[in-house]
Amino acid sequence: MFIVLEGIDGSGTTTQLERLAAHLTRRGRRVHTTREPSQGPIGRLLREILLGGHRLPDGAGVDELAMALLFAADRRDHLTREIEPALAGGLDVISDRYLLSSLAYQAQEADRTWVAGLARDLRLPDLTILLDVPVPVAAARRRAAGRPDERYDADEIQTRVAARYRELAAQAPNAVVLEASGSIDEVTAAIARAVDPRL
Repeated sequence: MFIVLEGIDGSGTTTQLERLAAHLTRRGRRVHTTREPSQGPIGRLLREILLGGHRLPDGAGVDELAMALLFAADRRDHLTREIEPALAGGLDVISDRYLLSSLAYQAQEADRTWVAGLARDLRLPDLTILLDVPVPVAAARRRAAGRPDERYDADEIQTRVAARYRELAAQAPNAVVLEASGSIDEVTAAIARAVDPRL
């Protein structure tokens, strides 16, 4: 299976990635975990940009359309380099973010139709789980974790992204929305209940 965890920054996707992998392993399945931006060359560049790197001499960040293109390029490289080989090898793949993240985040800065066009012909997940949390809860989690501010962390941006995520999940095949503001264990259990019937 190809399973994707989606949600705004601080929704718990990174925490739940390894927990879901452990759950599947206990069920006797072989699992590969990954994330986007990926660990490939384009993904590493994106992480540097998200943390404020590669600014122009006047202090401006990377252009919005360039960001959307970089995310699209990273996703295609991620599929070829990591996701497809793992699936072909009989492993379940769980990714912390994938297609919906671009459609939610990059569409805040670029035309939605154009961003969606960059994702044509991509492999779709067998299951997408949207971890839906209120923006203040997610912001408090990021602060508690001591995470540095990134490009899209402002509350007003996160509010728009959260709303867009809900729209996208309602339209996406094989998508489940889980209320994820509870404890880590409660969210882990809810994810397991969403995944197990599909195994």
